Amino acid sequence: MLDTLRLTLEDFEVEDHAELELQAPTTNAGTGAIGPDYSLWLRNGRAVRGAGAFHNSERVNISFKPRREAPTAQALCTVQFSVPKVASGSNYHAADHKGTVEALEAVQKHLDAVGIRCNLQRASVGRLDAAQTCTMREPFAGYAPVLSRLQGKRAQRRDYGSTYLWGNTQWETCLYDKREEMRRAKISVAGLPANSLRAELRALKAQKVRSLFGFRTVAEMLDGLDHVRAVYRSHLEAQLFRHELDPDRSLSRADLVEQLTAARDGSHRWFTAWLTAWAMDQLAPDADALKDAVRLVAPDRQTANRIIRQVEQGERDGMALKKVGPSSRTWGELYEELREKVLA
Repeated sequence: MLDTLRLTLEDFEVEDHAELELQAPTTNAGTGAIGPDYSLWLRNGRAVRGAGAFHNSERVNISFKPRREAPTAQALCTVQFSVPKVASGSNYHAADHKGTVEALEAVQKHLDAVGIRCNLQRASVGRLDAAQTCTMREPFAGYAPVLSRLQGKRAQRRDYGSTYLWGNTQWETCLYDKREEMRRAKISVAGLPANSLRAELRALKAQKVRSLFGFRTVAEMLDGLDHVRAVYRSHLEAQLFRHELDPDRSLSRADLVEQLTAARDGSHRWFTAWLTAWAMDQLAPDADALKDAVRLVAPDRQTANRIIRQVEQGERDGMALKKVGPSSRTWGELYEELREKVLA
């Protein structure tokens, strides 16, 4: 279930032979003034100073950042890596419990080889990405009509073509074309499923890791990996897939007779339900304007919010009856496939 981890070492020692690159303070080109340097770690009782330090390898990135609020204190040391890539050489699939343990053991050995002595089990988790790769029926672009309409709570949506991102400074939810991402990184996709959608929940800050998953250290994380999967499912459902569609309203239909039949079978107020869905489908380009008008005309905020919820439900029902994409599947069918596989 895991992909990227960023860990902050709580207690560490740096050996004299450590394979680390020191970053010199910046120099102002105009004045020649040299920027500040900081204490990074101690060597034989004396501070090793610099603007920072790092060690980057193919699979593990290590960085030292000074504590600017306490310039004489030991620097913050963070270690970032892709758990499945360290464990197996590829991050196409997220890592399970066994792969996570193997990756952490490999990273611990890597730190020892670099010359950093620490207990990785005591490190705090500063970022955690929970992920799942889904094999889909359609190419990624075929789901664009659905992805472009999903709305996260208290989150901004960004569309990059092969990536849809919802989030803020604390967390992100991301759905993207995994094969396209690998191709751009010049990683072979030979033998992988043609239609691969990646879903990720990213807790970007240590505080968010704690509030979402309930743990702080690596040791606590290993005891709670099953909880990570449960949080991933509940968060994505609440953010993107909180709406249930009636399966009888999601079948492909080519004309009004089929649409009315489906509406009749799905609701005792079938004609009103169909008429609302049809009207919202026609109003789709002006839906935002309609919501704004409701806010101005409604007597109070509670009434406006109730009507807007009805409008949004009508939008979804209208889309569910409509064929989209080259496969001629309905919006509702595509939504249900996404929901089922992403939350599996």
